[in-house]
Amino acid sequence: MKTNKPLLISFEGIDGSGKSTQCKMLYHELLDRGYGVHLYREPGGTKISEKIREILLDRENVEMSPVTEMLLYFASRNQLISEKVLPALQRGEIVLLDRFVDSTIAYQGYGRDLSLESIRKVAEVAIGELTPDLTILVDTPLDTAEDRMDHRQLDRLEAENAEFKERTRNGYLQLAKDEPHRFLLLDGRESIDVLKGIVLERVDQILGRLT
Repeated sequence: MKTNKPLLISFEGIDGSGKSTQCKMLYHELLDRGYGVHLYREPGGTKISEKIREILLDRENVEMSPVTEMLLYFASRNQLISEKVLPALQRGEIVLLDRFVDSTIAYQGYGRDLSLESIRKVAEVAIGELTPDLTILVDTPLDTAEDRMDHRQLDRLEAENAEFKERTRNGYLQLAKDEPHRFLLLDGRESIDVLKGIVLERVDQILGRLT
């Protein structure tokens, strides 16, 4: 099944927010309905992008500068868009992204204190004018998110200090405030099923306008 035009939906939030769970649930729901739908994680999604992911998240890479980090994220993103995302959108299909440009703005901009203007200039080169039709931000307090990650081995970004994570979370909230028409802001403390219902309601509204 195809919509009358392509649809790009991104999921955002700090590590442990629950965004990946909601992204996967929406993917399976749309798949069950017969839609042509794809789910990709960032960084990753292609052979090259996954190799970049390994570099970015390796805890041994303590020497990595914030600018290098930012550029690697965009390198991975450009490959994913070129190889997977744009072809799917050109076929009129739905693409779900577990993180997109807003992650870089929140983590490397607000979290690492890099220039937002510089990040957006790199974004122009790496992704052009591609913008999600909907961005679902699962906002979760840091203590809740940390508790959810107690059982797993943390990668380089997940192992960052609390101050970095709070700056990142606040960056996300600022982005949602700046673009309320694009963002759907969710309370990550709500149950998985409640959040799923809210997400499906908004997506159904969009799909209804496209068919």
